Amino acid sequence: MTGWDGFQERLAAQLATLPAGAVVIVSETGAAPPTKTAKGSRYAQFRQDPESLYAELSGDRHLEGAARAGDEGGRLLVAAGWRAPDADDRVGNWCAELPWPSPSVAYRRLASMVVTGLHVVFRVPAPSSLAYTAWDAEDGNRPLELPLLGLAREG
Repeated sequence: MTGWDGFQERLAAQLATLPAGAVVIVSETGAAPPTKTAKGSRYAQFRQDPESLYAELSGDRHLEGAARAGDEGGRLLVAAGWRAPDADDRVGNWCAELPWPSPSVAYRRLASMVVTGLHVVFRVPAPSSLAYTAWDAEDGNRPLELPLLGLAREG
């Protein structure tokens, strides 16, 4: 299975295997991450803690013009299950959280939410436009290989 459906399945499978301490960022290839002075890419990021998997999707304050979700995209993200950014939150990302461990259906739902965000709302054309970076924050930031994603590793 290829395209977004295949990516969704691979993402769900990979998320279910993350060790505690894993940090994963899936973003547009070649795009710079956001900084205080520059706008960044469309991305999803995940942090596996001992008790939960925390997910974020880039918020509009990190994106330029047409890449932003806007009001209609925001409605689609909420309908998909994302929690809207808090007005007080300095980061301003969309977020979701799963208890750990979770059943496979929960990982599939989260992966569907990510595809809705990246493809439908933020208009990333294809999974081939994505790459990942991953590390284990509990093991000296040791790089993690995530072959189930089917994406190139960046960095």
